[in-house]
Amino acid sequence: MPLPLLQRLHRWRLASRASPPVPRDDIASADPARDACTFARLRAEPWYVDRVTIDGPRVCVAGWSMPVDDPVAQGGPFTINGRPFDRIAYPLPRPDVGALFWQREGSTLCGFACEVDDAGDPYPSGVMEIRRVIASTPRIERGRDAWFIPDPARHASLPDEDRRFRVIGDRDARGFLVSGATDYHRIDGVLVEVAGRRLHEFAHVLDWGVGCGRIARHFPAAHAQALTGCDIDRDNVDWCAANLPGTFAASRLLPPLPFEDASFEVVYGVSVFTHMREPMQLAWLAELARVMRPGGLLLTTTHGETAIDFSRLSPPEYRHMRERVAREGLVVTGNNTQLDGHADHEGEYVNVYHSIDYVQRLWSRHFDVLHIVPGLILHHDLVVMRKP
Repeated sequence: MPLPLLQRLHRWRLASRASPPVPRDDIASADPARDACTFARLRAEPWYVDRVTIDGPRVCVAGWSMPVDDPVAQGGPFTINGRPFDRIAYPLPRPDVGALFWQREGSTLCGFACEVDDAGDPYPSGVMEIRRVIASTPRIERGRDAWFIPDPARHASLPDEDRRFRVIGDRDARGFLVSGATDYHRIDGVLVEVAGRRLHEFAHVLDWGVGCGRIARHFPAAHAQALTGCDIDRDNVDWCAANLPGTFAASRLLPPLPFEDASFEVVYGVSVFTHMREPMQLAWLAELARVMRPGGLLLTTTHGETAIDFSRLSPPEYRHMRERVAREGLVVTGNNTQLDGHADHEGEYVNVYHSIDYVQRLWSRHFDVLHIVPGLILHHDLVVMRKP
């Protein structure tokens, strides 16, 4: 049975109008084009937790991870809530993952299965942390090595399937919760590294492109007065206002936002700039600079080299796309229809790739670009910027 993540990536590929995956027999054969773009490591080494099973105090976790050759954890490279598992089987055969990441050497042998006999409370503070401990991961990138699984008992009220689809491209409730919690905690960890403060410790935070609250629902309710969310999908904004703590407002396809100058200390936006052509990007960068305080931090995502790695392109198309993005800087790959009928986007809601050089050159007109963290938000790179 296909994995939830692989299913979601398949839908994302279709929305992006990428090419179909290469049959396994083809990529296993001698292929000069494939050999020319095969790597010992990817810039952001992907991994995923497919399944968590809780049976009383016993917890079993299964998933896949590109081969880990420098773990620092005693007994293996995976931990649960900061402690080692009692048993780890790794690596295990995963031909399905190998077919997706054909360009990564050893990707077919990447499965893992872990067990702990007595996990105690599996959801301390409402969330379970499954971590891949790798010595070489830079501090700013360590969020990429953790997945966060929220206690489903604390999230009984979810937006319906159609609302979730407009945000993540599928209707899977577990994926909605896990991806939202993971993105929240990874962004939170980057802020600790950059500013020495947790996300909820800032007095004025904007979730730009809040959707139906995939990330915002994980903002601590006790600090909800600090959180504002906005989106061009008014129906989703109304759902957030009725179901989540915080303040939520509808925005429009083009600036301005309905906020005063210098309103926010932190703005984060996941999968927003990934859907804009250059003129709209530049307009929104100027607008975000307007609503942010001097010294404020903007964290937003792009599709770059990591997204190309996830794109299921054939070897010639993969190489061509990498070269094209490096050469052109910004590449529009097609229209995105997920918001059709729910937001007036006038055909401007598209899918785009960015190069690192492009972001550093053009976005620095409005912000100081501090970090571009590859693969921090699954197939998205996280750009961390500061307003001068």
